[in-house]
Amino acid sequence: MEKTAATVQFPGLLKNEIEKGLPGSGVQWEMASSDRMVRNFPRTAGPDAAVAAVLILLYPYKGSVHTVFMQRHNYPGVHGGQISFPGGKKEQEDRDIIHTALRETEEETGADSSKITVIGTLTPLFIPVSNIVVTPVVGWINDRPGFNHQAEEVVFLFDAELRRFLDKSIIKIKPFEIRGELINVRYFDYDGHVIWGATAMMLNELLTIIRSGNMLCRVNSLRNAWQEFIQAVLLCDHFSIPDAGITFL
Repeated sequence: MEKTAATVQFPGLLKNEIEKGLPGSGVQWEMASSDRMVRNFPRTAGPDAAVAAVLILLYPYKGSVHTVFMQRHNYPGVHGGQISFPGGKKEQEDRDIIHTALRETEEETGADSSKITVIGTLTPLFIPVSNIVVTPVVGWINDRPGFNHQAEEVVFLFDAELRRFLDKSIIKIKPFEIRGELINVRYFDYDGHVIWGATAMMLNELLTIIRSGNMLCRVNSLRNAWQEFIQAVLLCDHFSIPDAGITFL
């Protein structure tokens, strides 16, 4: 079961929660790679910082809400080999930062951007090591896209069930060698995929919004109620809802 009456409710619930106000950078920094980064890294961009966007693309898949991550090639640079959301730098021809997120997502994953509904944007995040400000855009598509990744930039894509990130046991710490130094890094461990750094920080703000609205639990309750309703109909030879004028024979 891909799309259900319950998962259809999710984008509206999320949009309402985002419009109430964002948790902000403090929540993002809870998933900063290390305590040293929290203490020493600047959080405000200078005038020379570049601008970029990523898309947190959400969709119904196997009866639950999923998103997509991509593994970048291990190129020289601070983000080489990392798992990330699709996205990239704003180009001159981009109308706005949302257009940047949609364009980059279509280029990198093959998802049809014309079918994506933008739910909202999260708190822009300054990444000091690359001197760039990234705006996370949250989007919804009614069916899982037929992904076809851009091989020049992306090694592979993988689906991730959003609900599993709400279990805090998925957050782990282990030593990483970063620019020649061994640092204990905080990350999400999703089936062995290490999601850390800016991606983990942006994801954490989305998860905080979802927790505050208890949305996935509400979606699950709706799904269970709908399934119970259908089962009741199938078990009855004659079933009617008089006020609605509905009869099943």
